[in-house]
Amino acid sequence: MTKIISLFNHKGGVSKTTTAYHLGWKMASLGKRVLIVDADPQCNLTGLALGIDDYDGLFAFYDSKQNTDIFNSLASEFALETNTASISGSSVAKTKNSNLFILAGNIRFSEIDIQIATALTSSGTIPVLKRFVGAINNLIRKIAEQGRFDIVIVDMSPSVSATNQCILMSSDYFIVPISPDFYCYQAIDSLSNVLPRWSKDIARFREGNDSYALPKNNPKMLGFISQNYRVYTTDAKEDDDNSKTMAKAYSKWLDKIKDITNNKLAPSLNKEKMIVNEEIFKQTVKFDVPYHLAGVQNFNTLIPVSQKLSKPIYELVQADGNVISKSAWGGAVWEKEQNGKKVGVKINIEEANKVYTNLAESVLKMIGE
Repeated sequence: MTKIISLFNHKGGVSKTTTAYHLGWKMASLGKRVLIVDADPQCNLTGLALGIDDYDGLFAFYDSKQNTDIFNSLASEFALETNTASISGSSVAKTKNSNLFILAGNIRFSEIDIQIATALTSSGTIPVLKRFVGAINNLIRKIAEQGRFDIVIVDMSPSVSATNQCILMSSDYFIVPISPDFYCYQAIDSLSNVLPRWSKDIARFREGNDSYALPKNNPKMLGFISQNYRVYTTDAKEDDDNSKTMAKAYSKWLDKIKDITNNKLAPSLNKEKMIVNEEIFKQTVKFDVPYHLAGVQNFNTLIPVSQKLSKPIYELVQADGNVISKSAWGGAVWEKEQNGKKVGVKINIEEANKVYTNLAESVLKMIGE
């Protein structure tokens, strides 16, 4: 059965989209048939996966493909103007990875939020309102079944919206991407209250056996991923995972986030059966203590090239550096030896590959894939 994993943090700028794309691609490369879903009206995942870099390109995509986006696939459910009304396997678009597909985003996706919010606050589960709450879950699971996808990864918008509540509570699992800073510390604190409330508010929409009923069980948090931090090189051996260490300013906030996750977020989620068992995490994830899934440093030189070519940073090769400027990698060296250690773009690409491979394998094991 398809496993749906959502990436959510109502704090923006934490690389949810980058994670969705890189994790999805890596799982696809490991042999899984993967669908990534762009549920953020900003449509950054769509642009990254399909090589669309402006609104003209996005609208050209809509005009040529019509039903291959999340809004047009849902619009008939919400009686919104649309070019199409069907849900089918043709709703997904191919990417450069033969095992990876995308349900594209649409800037109009936010238009359905008012109707979902009305349904969630209604006094009874009136059938038409129940359809609003269950429409996204119904869409994604139908497409997953028809497309025979093993994994669905949903890139959610950074907001505490009714739409996001339905997406998250329709998922089987979720991951919280964070940056090690004060604002994400606040976000984790906030999620300790928001997520249990979402669970209680959505419970009545899990009743029944029709296709619009939400899954019987709550989604489980797999953990959080720390990202966008700087590192410095230590004197450890080159093949030692500790040869690069998080800068002190970031490690301070990461420690605080670990603490509030384990002492506040995890207990609040555990009461709602919304988090994986700590022992399962320890047996599966070798990166760090619960619930720190992975750490992804700031690969600034690689990101613009990755975005331009619509390929993950760990798939880049030396020739790709000329895409951005006349001098490869914007002047950054591909590879050299410094103080007895190899440094450069190639080393960062290899490190990124190791990080995402370990993350993908850990997640797949934790969800039983």
